[in-house]
Amino acid sequence: MKAGARFFGLLFFFLTLLFLCSAQAENRALLIGCDHFLSGQDTSPSSENNVMEMAQALSGGAMNLETLVTQRSGISGFYELRNLIDYTFSTAQDGDVSYFYISTHGLWEPGDPGNSMTLLLSNGRSQSGVTAQQLHDAFERIRGTKVLIVDACHAGAMIAKGIRDEFSHIFEGDSYKIICSSGGAEESWFWRGGATDEGVLAGGGYFSGVLSAGLSFQTGYAADENSDGSITLSEIKRYLRQMHGASTVHTYPEEDDFPILTYDASSVRRRTDGVGNIVFEEGLLSKEHREIAFSFTVYKNVRVAYQIVHQVDDRWDFEHAQIVYDTGEWLGGSGDTGGYLVPGRKERTITVSDELLDKAGYILFQMVVTQDQHVEIVASSAIGVAPEVTAAETLTVDSPDVFTPSAGEEMGFVISHRGPALISAVIQDEEGRTVRRLLSRKVTRPEQLYPEGTTLYWDGKNHRGERVEAGTYRLYVRLEQGGEVQEVLSRDFRLLSMEDMPENNDNA
Repeated sequence: MKAGARFFGLLFFFLTLLFLCSAQAENRALLIGCDHFLSGQDTSPSSENNVMEMAQALSGGAMNLETLVTQRSGISGFYELRNLIDYTFSTAQDGDVSYFYISTHGLWEPGDPGNSMTLLLSNGRSQSGVTAQQLHDAFERIRGTKVLIVDACHAGAMIAKGIRDEFSHIFEGDSYKIICSSGGAEESWFWRGGATDEGVLAGGGYFSGVLSAGLSFQTGYAADENSDGSITLSEIKRYLRQMHGASTVHTYPEEDDFPILTYDASSVRRRTDGVGNIVFEEGLLSKEHREIAFSFTVYKNVRVAYQIVHQVDDRWDFEHAQIVYDTGEWLGGSGDTGGYLVPGRKERTITVSDELLDKAGYILFQMVVTQDQHVEIVASSAIGVAPEVTAAETLTVDSPDVFTPSAGEEMGFVISHRGPALISAVIQDEEGRTVRRLLSRKVTRPEQLYPEGTTLYWDGKNHRGERVEAGTYRLYVRLEQGGEVQEVLSRDFRLLSMEDMPENNDNA
């Protein structure tokens, strides 16, 4: 009897162990890049390199990737995409995470619904498009959490962000975590390019380069603000907003602690190559304040330059960008060539010329690093030159009348103003008490809205991350521009609970 009991005890132990192992969450990733198009600009080899960078980033940490599928040479159309999604993710269970990244051209026109936003799929021989609705339908059958990273122009239209149009997006709900490289009105297909001494094409997207760096072991997982071994969706958004200025990154949910990547914090080593720990000091430029101030750390001898890109007709004029090499140090072995820096912490200020200050608008400031013959954009920041305000324009705020956070909805605001400004925004309750501070004297970003403006979003939570009670709220906005200050309150809007929703009342 004792032997039998031991046998069944061991059998139960091994069955339990087998169950626990099989119950462990398994993650999968599908990464797609399209460079060659029958219509639209050829971007090779940027998307291919983007996929390789993202594959390396997602393979690190403690991702527990069961499957990693990369399609670097493009894709023929929706049916091939759907088959790849099914092949990669069809065995996903409720606790699993499915990662999807796509780098391609995006199409959307203001006034169109968000579900019509289209991603071009092409392999250079055939081409078609997949709408946001089709992408949603393909992923709706997949169990677990879906992390979608869309690296394309107008990507934000998929989640109704960075637009003036009022509509709800189709990816609302707990099962989706979305990262978009741009707002719905923005172009975001900006990439670094060139060729190495060996004649090999180099290049990659600015957005994907910053994102993969933030998730990478080589950079010490730079997107992890508190170094706790978990990089959340909200941390990624803040990191991208700080380090990527060419377009305005948007995420859904707006503030979310879902861990996009986890890693063993004790295993992170000090970075030993390149440039990192970059900090830009925010502030509007003007004739009284004409310096761009920033600091960074050099870990290995590198050559550093700064690229200044003007915004012309609401688009970045990369063709006429200015390159300024860092002349703060000189290495004896490098002759009189500027830009070479030795390891250490650096603090720099660049004085903007009168010619530039005479053109009110936005500037893109980028750090360009050459290391071992490899050229890359390390970080960028969108900086504003304040206009000379002669007569203050009316500051307005547009927003929907109601939203229901418990149903996955977010409240969107469009603040109309012309040109760069310092903006502060606070959610207030009916008695005027502060519920949540959304922005505090942040430089606005060029979101390519018509008329110009800034978009903001609130998830219905207070500063402690707790969902607030149903009731009446408003947005207070303060705008500082060219020596003038304007303040405005939005009209009241209602935060509804699930029980308040009309269909629930009808069913009752």
